[in-house]
Amino acid sequence: MRGTGILCLVLGASELIGVLSRWWMIAVLGDIPWLGIMLSSGAIYTYMTYVGILFAALYMILGFLGILFSSSAKLAKPLAALCGAVFGFHLVALVAAYFGSAFSYLSIFLLVIPVLYFLGAAQNSSNRKLKETAIAYSFIAPNLIGFSIFTLIPMGFALVLGFMQWDLATDTLTFVGLDNFVRMGSDHLFWPSLRNTVMFTAITVPLTMVFSLSLALLLNKGIRGRALFRGAMFFPHVASLIAMAAVWNQIFHPSWGPVNQFLEFLGLNGPQWTTAPWVIFNIAFFTAWRNMGYYMIIYLAGLQSIPKELYEAASLDGVSKWQNFRYITLPQLRFVTFFVSVMLTIMSFRVFDQVIMITNTETPGSGATMLVVHIFRAAFVNWDFGYASAISLVLLALVMSITITQFLIQRRSERD
Repeated sequence: MRGTGILCLVLGASELIGVLSRWWMIAVLGDIPWLGIMLSSGAIYTYMTYVGILFAALYMILGFLGILFSSSAKLAKPLAALCGAVFGFHLVALVAAYFGSAFSYLSIFLLVIPVLYFLGAAQNSSNRKLKETAIAYSFIAPNLIGFSIFTLIPMGFALVLGFMQWDLATDTLTFVGLDNFVRMGSDHLFWPSLRNTVMFTAITVPLTMVFSLSLALLLNKGIRGRALFRGAMFFPHVASLIAMAAVWNQIFHPSWGPVNQFLEFLGLNGPQWTTAPWVIFNIAFFTAWRNMGYYMIIYLAGLQSIPKELYEAASLDGVSKWQNFRYITLPQLRFVTFFVSVMLTIMSFRVFDQVIMITNTETPGSGATMLVVHIFRAAFVNWDFGYASAISLVLLALVMSITITQFLIQRRSERD
């Protein structure tokens, strides 16, 4: 119980520091017009004044009692239960504060400490079932906590916000029903963004898969220096995106780029790679080149897992290399190909940074506006968070539909 008491004291002191720091921010930074509106809103003030101080006091009281009565077996369990109950109420208050625009990521991180502590205590329990359950949850707790904080809760908030109109000036939410979704029909940027995103995905996914599989087949052979080539092919994936995009823009520059210079040498007019319609192909080629090393490693692992006996038996029958690839390699890589196709599809629909880096702008006149870029402009340029959330939900539904279709096709191919 002494460890629980110390943790409660730490949580209480941290929560109190958080309250005082937010008061300082409101007092010092409140004079800035746009920041003052955000910091001095009623929801944040109420949360930091009442809820924050309340839980800080409860944690400190329970911490002192836990340390004081740590030797008492009768009081240790009730105090630990009270600490767990306060933790539960604190979690509910944080979720409620999130929807009231008073979310504190620092408090969420502090809540991870007692979660891990109680999981560790349950592992030392004499109850075998509880112990096994705690061990299982302790393995998934770090990822589950991070997913819940940064993905699950924001997704739930975006789902609600898609049916709302959020006015940041007054910090009020107004229910508008399906107006945000109906508005997409008359949005002159939504449909071009959707078309560009689908076109980009249709080009990027097969192109990356072909490049990755070709490199994996080449490097799977016993060629000299293949470790060096593997590192060279994987380098674009880990290198700085800004640096890679800067070099790529110089290579494909319409005036002095080496690509257009070579086309002019052949007597051809080089296209304008940074304007429509070539900019979509330009971004797709860049994305495929940058990601092919990563998926090459995945394909390479799949190739090395294929039993060599299959190729030996095929060589005895006198089959050609193309027949080996068609009837042995491709069927054995079907699960790897399925995984790569799903990951590439999701990644392609979420493309954002490549568009900004290649076109050097996020304005709609660039001819390469994608759905995520359109969402960014609606939210952080036009400050229309309700409409941006509605577009996000449409994008989520589109990606889920395509992913489910891929799973159904994969399941049907397994049955056949």
